[in-house]
Amino acid sequence: MFPDDCDQAERQFWIGLEFRVSNEMEVQPICKRLRLWCDGFIPERYLLDRVPSRITGAVWIGVGRWRQEAWNFSLVSPFPVSDRADITWLDLLPASEAHGWLVVAPEKKEIEVGLGQ
Repeated sequence: MFPDDCDQAERQFWIGLEFRVSNEMEVQPICKRLRLWCDGFIPERYLLDRVPSRITGAVWIGVGRWRQEAWNFSLVSPFPVSDRADITWLDLLPASEAHGWLVVAPEKKEIEVGLGQ
């Protein structure tokens, strides 16, 4: 699920983001109607030398009670970093009261997570 060189802080970030995305989906009308929820991220590409920096990969999205689908995700951060070791992972999690940082495109089976916006 996680890259081999993923440290504990990064693992905690991806797990925390899974729960934050599920909570945010509960307040988005399209997600509520389709009964979408998040069951985990699989980061694959770390494009950190770009502005904005971006991490892409697969995310498991639950549809209804039992079905899950592999969707694509893109995590966008305005903070440039040169290496994953330079990221303060837990500081990136959206605050529980923050909204508007998640874009869900069910027709494309994609989500975009905008951090620090």
